[in-house]
Amino acid sequence: MATLKKGLDITGPLGNLSIYQARGLDNKIVRQKGGPTREQILHAPNFALTRLNNQEFTACALAGKHLRLTFVSLRDLSGGFNFSAPITGLMQLIQKQDTLNPKGARGIALSKYPDVLRGFPLNKTNLFDVIVRTTLEWSLDRASRTARVNIPALMRDVNFVPQDDHALFRVEISLGMAPDFIYNHDQKEYQPPQWYGTNNGTGTLKAITPWYASKQGCPSSTLEIALDRIPEDDAYTLILAIGIRFGALYGDSIVKEVKYAGAAKILGAAGA
Repeated sequence: MATLKKGLDITGPLGNLSIYQARGLDNKIVRQKGGPTREQILHAPNFALTRLNNQEFTACALAGKHLRLTFVSLRDLSGGFNFSAPITGLMQLIQKQDTLNPKGARGIALSKYPDVLRGFPLNKTNLFDVIVRTTLEWSLDRASRTARVNIPALMRDVNFVPQDDHALFRVEISLGMAPDFIYNHDQKEYQPPQWYGTNNGTGTLKAITPWYASKQGCPSSTLEIALDRIPEDDAYTLILAIGIRFGALYGDSIVKEVKYAGAAKILGAAGA
């Protein structure tokens, strides 16, 4: 391993070399570029396992994308936290439970393991459970594809502790369908159920409370959602998510949402 002494401020590629700063070291590291070519990875026999791993990872990323679509209306409450990688990791964990199919064709049957999603936070620091410090009663019904969330009365500095002094807040829930993905050996790719399609989305719907004054809290209320999409089999999971959104008051009636101030999480999921 070569090092680059101080005084030469170079970072990045330089010919056949790669120069970068490593944490904990004063000098920069110099390495020679190398590794297999794209052609080798795609066709060489000794990269067969790599191709299978890439195929399965791509499927997990695709399943994660469709899962995230079920709470697309709450994604802006993440505060900039990129939760795509952790969700893909959960899909990989589920994929490993498939012991019937060979590597490269293992399915992602989220509907069999919905509990791995319960309580999954969509934030890294400003957590929903830190702001709303009370138990929420909720229900999911796969037969009717409905969700119900009972929100108790929230009292400032008792069971409602916002991190900033924003004037208004409201609670929002979303409900959508996340499909299972199985490997189609004829088309050599992972696919959701045929009824789901590839571009139809999850049919996600949301329900929201009115805006309330943050200093006063809010009375108890109930939010309900009923999906109108009818699946043709059980290869899907209902995903219920909840978020809290903050706003600023402009004039007497105009409310502008405050970016990066809210929080959200997956409340629960219902599988087959």
